[in-house]
Amino acid sequence: MSKILLPAWKQLSSALNTMNSLQRALPYLDSQPSRLASKKAGGTVRNKIGRTIRKHRGIKAHDGTFVHQDQVLATQYGIRFYPGENVWMEGNWTLKAAYDGIVVISTESLNPYPDSPLYLPVQKGAIIQKKFFNIIPTPLHGKFKLISET
Repeated sequence: MSKILLPAWKQLSSALNTMNSLQRALPYLDSQPSRLASKKAGGTVRNKIGRTIRKHRGIKAHDGTFVHQDQVLATQYGIRFYPGENVWMEGNWTLKAAYDGIVVISTESLNPYPDSPLYLPVQKGAIIQKKFFNIIPTPLHGKFKLISET
């Protein structure tokens, strides 16, 4: 028996016909791979204007109150309050007490460094008043017991 050679396009169409007939006979066999969801569908992201959590920034220790070392005096975004005597500022602009003492809040004229953007207006005669946090440290009492006079 001799083989009859068909053109390539006829061989391909006969192969597709047999595949289509198999798909009709067995509908659950799909020739194309299906992907399953690896994650659940997420909701849409909306702007959170009006729904942001409050940060509770502001003055934490008022004028005349006693504070301990490293206690927070004020939290702020940017420099709204300036550190004065015995007060240090963290990287996120939080003012903290350097020593135990009484808080004094004063309004003083600003004397900025030359690299500050406020330096030129002050040199031209502008007077900028800002609030400064100062700590008056509690005096150390010299309570010593004399062991010998020699």
